[in-house]
Amino acid sequence: METGVFAVILAAGTSSRMGRPKQLLDWGGVPLLEAVIRKVLVHPFSEVIAVIGYRAAEIQSAIRIEDGRFRWVVNRRYSSGQSSSLLAGVRSGKGHSSMIFLGDLPLLEDGTVRRIAEEGLTRLRLGDPSEPVVVRPSFRGVPGHPVFLGNCRGIDWVRLRGDTGARELLCRVQNRTLLPVEDPGVVMDVDTPQAYESLRLLAFPSQE
Repeated sequence: METGVFAVILAAGTSSRMGRPKQLLDWGGVPLLEAVIRKVLVHPFSEVIAVIGYRAAEIQSAIRIEDGRFRWVVNRRYSSGQSSSLLAGVRSGKGHSSMIFLGDLPLLEDGTVRRIAEEGLTRLRLGDPSEPVVVRPSFRGVPGHPVFLGNCRGIDWVRLRGDTGARELLCRVQNRTLLPVEDPGVVMDVDTPQAYESLRLLAFPSQE
């Protein structure tokens, strides 16, 4: 992957549907967010930023990442919605393009991440070098994550509001693609206790 593409992992929420911080749920012996961070670090991003907010000190204390590309960004405005965390992550990155991950999607396949990045970088090379590029994966018609944001400095982030992330904003980008993938991990998030148990069974069947 070209240098200049940084990763942002959104993990600042209060986990209201889970009832406890899902960032710290056990995932094969490590906190769930740590598992996601390590999965992202497998790829050659120039840097990997995890945006946290709710119980940030507790999360930082529980998760230790020894990789010079990794750093935390604490979003004090996390209660205003996911959009504030996305904005904090993108603005703190040092590259021209980014990939946006969610901190509760632990079943992503490495090949899917590579395919999304390669598609985004190809579209950057073939398009107007100053225009933004969006590549979002979909599984059986359902949009998922991670989302590639090429030339992300050219996106009008001032319009970003609330808890809907960047959905409406990115729809304004002309060079955008919904990329079909055969990876259910792009949409399998850990939002509820039931989802946690079912996904944990999928990931670690021998532990049950």
